[in-house]
Amino acid sequence: MGRYAERVYLALHLLRKHYDVMIDEDCESYKSFCFKMGITNKYSNGIDFMKNYLNDGSNPESIIVMLERVHDNAMVIREEITSETLSYVELSILFMQHAGANGKTMEELQTVTDYMLAFWGSVDERIENKHIRNIVKFGKFVESADLHIRFNYAPKRIQGIFERIIDTLEKEYYICNEIKLEEAKSIFYTDNFNKTEKLDKTLALDCINNLFSS
Repeated sequence: MGRYAERVYLALHLLRKHYDVMIDEDCESYKSFCFKMGITNKYSNGIDFMKNYLNDGSNPESIIVMLERVHDNAMVIREEITSETLSYVELSILFMQHAGANGKTMEELQTVTDYMLAFWGSVDERIENKHIRNIVKFGKFVESADLHIRFNYAPKRIQGIFERIIDTLEKEYYICNEIKLEEAKSIFYTDNFNKTEKLDKTLALDCINNLFSS
């Protein structure tokens, strides 16, 4: 649930930047977005991309499907996360459905971003079971690290997210793959990491995405 929720939040944030480029500079910049995001470019043009990546319920990579996955996962632990936390996901889905039917602009989708921020605030405030809260936030930080790596954020920024992963794992160490954790530490905790201009993305993503124990 945490990964899907963070993917929705960050995908919308990252998409805004590419959308501005699509409008003002390069109408095909959506191709770069797809490549960095690691999703299939199945779109005929920028208009098709904006419509279907956001609202196509048959597209497993779309924002609306990601929200539905958050909802499905949340329903399993509804009593633990509380109805209030779940309501922000439901509001996001309703807004996206309305947006798809009424041609909302990218700027208006800030509403969904706000709902997802409220969702995370509610996770912190409303989930009393610390183990569930930590696992949800672990998923959040893993997805955040994944997308920051894919979109070439500064190593210092990525390291900060990794430190939050470590902080969470100190509370729930049993959920992680210890081998991948040590490999990740060897990447993100080197003395010269913050000075590195280029990161071995393949290795870094492999470590980050396999931190959950199998």
